[in-house]
Amino acid sequence: MWRAILLGMVQGLSEFLPISSSGHLIILRNFFGLVSQEGQWEVVLHGGTLLAIIAGYRHDLISVMRGAIQGQNSDRKTVALIVTATVPALMVGYSLKMWITQWFIPLGAGAGWLATTAALWMTPHSGYGTREIKDMSWLETFVIGVAQAMALWPGLSRSGSTIFAGRVLGLSPQEAARFSFYMAIPVTVGAMVLTFSSVSPFANISLSAMAIGVGVAAISGVFAIEWVKRALEATRLWRQFGWYTLILGLVTLWLGGL
Repeated sequence: MWRAILLGMVQGLSEFLPISSSGHLIILRNFFGLVSQEGQWEVVLHGGTLLAIIAGYRHDLISVMRGAIQGQNSDRKTVALIVTATVPALMVGYSLKMWITQWFIPLGAGAGWLATTAALWMTPHSGYGTREIKDMSWLETFVIGVAQAMALWPGLSRSGSTIFAGRVLGLSPQEAARFSFYMAIPVTVGAMVLTFSSVSPFANISLSAMAIGVGVAAISGVFAIEWVKRALEATRLWRQFGWYTLILGLVTLWLGGL
């Protein structure tokens, strides 16, 4: 059970904080042997991160979906923008999956963490940007989608990359975070479907351990989402995550034999 709790907490926190869940899973696998080589735990814990997004943004998601169904132009555009932002990740994931997978090693994660550090330190200060999601153009949305696609590289934080891109393009801190987490929904579902097609997550994991892992990932994920919102309002706090990813990247590169 301790394994389920630890992996659930790591997944929930590192998926939403700008510190890369993929990089942490590589560390747990390569240096501590805690993650299954077949990827069952990764599939299971993705369910927890989905629950965290739904719980953290439940009112907004319900409002957007209701508005889109009722024909509200702004809500329909929001849904369309989310779909547009998902396209680059699908294209890169489909065409470069095997090549990217080869870099799911400490060397790749270390390099990704250094790139994350740069993105965090270059994120505009909290007073910059007041735009809302509905104000974005299709090209700007695609650019944020490219940032998400680049984050398929291990160690390069998805939330850090997409929030950085959104802030540079003028989204307010809260809107940048909201769009980043909205974008995670279709990408996470897609990743789960692809992995389910080749790996059975129920083969070697008990239902009780699965429930605990998903629950811990969901609860810690909700806290991480709220932490990100507050950190973006205080640029200094947001950039302090960069010290963590810098140290982690350098240590990982050193231990990985660079």
